[in-house]
Amino acid sequence: MQVDIITTAAEVTPERVRGRNVAVIDVFRATSVIVTALGNGAREIIPVTGVEESFRLRDQIEQAHRTAGDPGPVLLGGERNTVIIDGFDLDNSPLRYTPQAVRDATVVMSTTNGTRAVNCARGLADEIYIAALLNADAVARRLGELEKDVALVCSGRHDRFTVEDSLCAGMMARYLNLRYAYELSDIAWWCADVYGRYEDDLQGALDHCLHYHTIRERWGADIAWCLRRNELEIVPKLYEPEGGIRL
Repeated sequence: MQVDIITTAAEVTPERVRGRNVAVIDVFRATSVIVTALGNGAREIIPVTGVEESFRLRDQIEQAHRTAGDPGPVLLGGERNTVIIDGFDLDNSPLRYTPQAVRDATVVMSTTNGTRAVNCARGLADEIYIAALLNADAVARRLGELEKDVALVCSGRHDRFTVEDSLCAGMMARYLNLRYAYELSDIAWWCADVYGRYEDDLQGALDHCLHYHTIRERWGADIAWCLRRNELEIVPKLYEPEGGIRL
C-alpha cells in the first residue's frame, strides 16, 4: 500500500486519485473549519465551488426542510481571498463555528481553495475524508484501517504549494508509514521528513510560509487554533451522491 501527496487542488487528476482513498487538507482554514463545525454539532457541511450555486442550494435545502417539517437551520459559510462573501452568514474562521452558531445546522460552504479541492476529487476517489492538524491522527488511523492506497490532497493557495498543508500531510504520511507500513512516494517521504524535523517547532517551519505571513496579523487566533494537533477525534467523510460531509 502506498501514500502519495498531491500538493495543490490543481494537481488532482484521475490518474492520481482513482482507486485510492483521499484525505483533503486545507489547514488555513477550510478543513479546519469543517472539522471544528462538525465537532461543535453541525449536522452536515456541503462543499460548493461557486457563490451563486451556494445561494441556490441553500434555498433548495430550506424548502426541503420546510416540506419535511425539519427545523434545522441552513447557513452559508465561506470566503473569497479571506473575506466573508456578501450575503453569507459565516466567514472562514473556525472560531466563528461555535456550538451556539452551528448546532444541528446544515452549512453550505464555499471557499477559495479548500472546497474546490474536495470537489476536484469527487467522482474519482473511492472515499473522501476531511483532515486538518486538528484531527490528523484520527483520519490517518481510519485510512490505515481501510488498507487501501491513499492520496493526501493539499488544497494549496491559488494553485501553489503551501507549507502548512504539507506539514499536515507529512504528519499523516509518517503516521501511515510507522503504524501501517505504508510505502511513501517521493513527495510523501519528503513531507514526512520535513514534518519530523519540525515536529516540535511548527512555528519554525511557518517562518518560511508565505501564506502564514499573509494572514497572521488578522487571523492570529485562527492560526493558533488551526495549529493544535489531534484536538478532535473525529473523521468527517464526504457522502455521495448528495455530496455532504458528515461524521
